[in-house]
Amino acid sequence: MLHNETRTYLRGRKPSLIPDGIENIDHLIQKQPDITLKEIIETLGLHVSDETVRKAILKLGYVYKKKSLHASEQECPRCQGKEKELGQTHVGIRYKQSGLS
Repeated sequence: MLHNETRTYLRGRKPSLIPDGIENIDHLIQKQPDITLKEIIETLGLHVSDETVRKAILKLGYVYKKKSLHASEQECPRCQGKEKELGQTHVGIRYKQSGLS
């Protein structure tokens, strides 16, 4: 005779990201450490919010380190009349924290 067991693991809210999705996020960040949340969602075709991806990144052990910006205009004098074209500025990079404090 079979026992009628309660399956508690089927209850509650299901995770938005499956473990494969979290691994894909990890691989993507390793390839491109300065990728944004929006770019991660678009690249992987995820149907989740920014906050869900942000929490997954934190669980993976990544932190965001902001770099200070240096305007390219400061390098060339304005009196010369030469203006540089502004390009994309790198503002930060993600890296995994070590387990050591």
